[in-house]
Amino acid sequence: MRARIASSAGVLVAAALLAGGGVAAADVQQVDWRNAEFDVPPVGSCPQQRVSFTDGAGETGDRVYRFAPDKPIGYADVTGEGVEDALILMECGPRDAEFSRALIGMTTDPGGTAPHPLGTVVSPPVWTQVPEEFQVFHHDIAVWINDFDTGQGHTEHYRWASSAQAFVRIDGQ
Repeated sequence: MRARIASSAGVLVAAALLAGGGVAAADVQQVDWRNAEFDVPPVGSCPQQRVSFTDGAGETGDRVYRFAPDKPIGYADVTGEGVEDALILMECGPRDAEFSRALIGMTTDPGGTAPHPLGTVVSPPVWTQVPEEFQVFHHDIAVWINDFDTGQGHTEHYRWASSAQAFVRIDGQ
């Protein structure tokens, strides 16, 4: 009887882990983002598209996508689900033109086999406003935006809204 209770308890613990998301999702830090293929959320005038990256650059149609040069990928739990997500400064634009830059959020599926987009955190309306740095604190994302037209910058704050399945600005602007 004792062996039967112990095995039943093991089944219940396993079931609880599966139901509660205890199965380890793939670590987004294990994804070779700069050499992966994934759907990139909108960046400036570039729509969400599937892009195959090699050494941090990829091309789809008439658009060139690239990871912002010399900018690290950030990792933090921005959705509040208890697993890390990836935050990437991504640039995009037509070949031989100015590129827009956006901060995008990415994650992986529970099996860890496929990267997929959470969405665009911020994509300024003009290419002269450029997200340069970001920091995450208690799931909130602070983004420093440089404005090349004015020579000044400012910080914007965003949070994942699970009800909208999108990032929303939370600093009252």
